[in-house]
Amino acid sequence: MTADVFISYSRDDRDRVLALANELRAAGISLWIDQGGIDGAAMWSEEIVRALDSSKVLLLMVSEKAVNSHNVVKEVTLASERKGHILPVHLEPTQIPMALKYPLAGIQHIEYFQGDKKENMKSILRALERLGVAFGEPAGAVAQAAGGAVAGHSMHSGAELERALAVLPFHNISPDKETDYFSDGLSEELITCLARLKDIRVVPGTATMPYKGTQKSIGTIGEELRARYVITGSVRKHQENVRIAAQLLDAQTEALLWAEAYKGKLEDIFEIQENVAKQIFDALSIKLTMVQEIALTKRVTDNPEALDCYMRGREFRYKARRKNLEFAIELFQKAIELDTRYANAYAGLSEAYSMLFEKYGRNPADLSRCAEASLKAILYDPSSAEAHAALGLTYFYQGQTLDSEQACLKAIQLDPNLFMGYRNLGRIYHLMDRDEQAVEMIKKGIELKPDDYTMMGILGTILIRLGRNDERDEWQRRLLEFMPRHLLRDPEDVHGRIIYAIALASSSRRDEALAQAQMVLDAESTDGNTLYNVACVFSQLGDQERTVEGLRSAINAGYKNFEWIKRDSDLDPIRNHPGYIELMKDK
Repeated sequence: MTADVFISYSRDDRDRVLALANELRAAGISLWIDQGGIDGAAMWSEEIVRALDSSKVLLLMVSEKAVNSHNVVKEVTLASERKGHILPVHLEPTQIPMALKYPLAGIQHIEYFQGDKKENMKSILRALERLGVAFGEPAGAVAQAAGGAVAGHSMHSGAELERALAVLPFHNISPDKETDYFSDGLSEELITCLARLKDIRVVPGTATMPYKGTQKSIGTIGEELRARYVITGSVRKHQENVRIAAQLLDAQTEALLWAEAYKGKLEDIFEIQENVAKQIFDALSIKLTMVQEIALTKRVTDNPEALDCYMRGREFRYKARRKNLEFAIELFQKAIELDTRYANAYAGLSEAYSMLFEKYGRNPADLSRCAEASLKAILYDPSSAEAHAALGLTYFYQGQTLDSEQACLKAIQLDPNLFMGYRNLGRIYHLMDRDEQAVEMIKKGIELKPDDYTMMGILGTILIRLGRNDERDEWQRRLLEFMPRHLLRDPEDVHGRIIYAIALASSSRRDEALAQAQMVLDAESTDGNTLYNVACVFSQLGDQERTVEGLRSAINAGYKNFEWIKRDSDLDPIRNHPGYIELMKDK
């Protein structure tokens, strides 16, 4: 039987090590430990080597006896040689001998012998989680939630509705309205924090974001999101000062269950988030185990300025214009400069480079940077769903299709509510000509992020390819209803406007389509991705000559995604045109 954690210790420390091991087991950690003490073994057995080789972390229990144990030294050396993770836990003040100084050099340790034992145990659990160790069901842990039957939505049981919680986008009341990214980011961070607990269903942030600035009642929102409880709030950020107000409401009665306001500096933001999460669970009468307390205090970074840069970068990452992607890259790089182990910042950087590679010239240097960033994201947090989703795109563009699929599936396994996991896998399946599976993944992505117009457009393209025209027409209707509202909110969204123009063209609304396309060209006439989509507008309008000319201009401007061109149903009307055939020769 394999275990995630191999405990290396001296038999002289047996009692205190076994007590600590029992606490780890109670927290759901799978362990391998020789309960006789490694020094009691007549020989270093194959069983020990196999257990060490299959573990994720060697947990070294440091004491004077242990560091002078020949077998303990061998275990540490073997783990170091095999590039395994080592976590030293000091049971007492200990001088590290020369034999262990090299393999333990630069490794952060935990001084278990001093301070509060409970807090020290939390530090161990946090460190193990960062190193990729998963928590199973805690022994004897029983989740306690607010009791009482609740009448709910017909698609869900009363018990599930009782535990359903939605966090609406926090209202930005800052003097600088350009800090929307910060209030939106805090809402998402709170959702991520709350969702780590399995005792309550938390509505994904991609589903709650469309309610930003809504005038709907809490009762209506709760019904539409199938959530019994709703959290609202406001954020005021001015320079380094932050004020956050949050409220928890019962969506059935619209009664206020809890409210609190917090003031502090930007550096206090992590503590404020943790306090909000804990008080929400207190208000819902949910008793937290130690493992759950650890989950609530897990931080993707300890640097508030790095978090700020990451949230700003995330805002620009999904905007397809080149200058937006380049700005996102600058912000992610700044976040990494501030925290060199910030896994999500590396994942964001990888995705920004992958989008730059896909849409703007297929530069091998961009792919190389994409690969480097995704691998560092995995290195610093193997449990990061965002990191695995980014790695999936990297593998795909490197031609490793099987690995790309597995990486995206791993991302979805780690976070079933990760929109990017479904988005990336849907696009990968489409480019692998596995369109039925692509439709399934993209639909799941749209369920999580109903306002993602790009996915609606891609879904329509794939459905036409499958001959499911009636279904495609329904999605087209939804897209045409959504886009005018979106463009009123964000009139400078060039990418959204051209997607709208294509939908208008395919619905035979010629004058409107041409007007939207001209607005796009007025704003951005040299961007390869934009020129490609304008060509799609002309194709849907039946103007083959302007389509071919537009496609040629796009390719000359750096658009090199030929596999997408071959599959894009928007270009079906020109497949037999001599100009198209010439452009795609040997592609």
